[in-house]
Amino acid sequence: MAEFLPSPVGANPGELVPVATATTGEAVFLRVPDAPSSPWRVVVQEFDSPARTLYEMTFSEWLLDYPKGRDVTVRSRNLAPDGPFHEPLN
Repeated sequence: MAEFLPSPVGANPGELVPVATATTGEAVFLRVPDAPSSPWRVVVQEFDSPARTLYEMTFSEWLLDYPKGRDVTVRSRNLAPDGPFHEPLN
């Protein structure tokens, strides 16, 4: 997968910090901002291809978009065309 990443993994400006993996076959990264005052962004990389998406939003915005039914991973619509779902743990 490393050969498909748009930037190296690390803590320098423009590099990627891994934060999560998805059951749909993606890795989620935070992109280190180029300047201290710039916001962090989210990059979702498909494990076995060069497909990736840069989300121009903070990680908390990205994370909240998933339960709202917005497509925030590369392949989630392929496996769950009606959107994400959840059930109470009662």
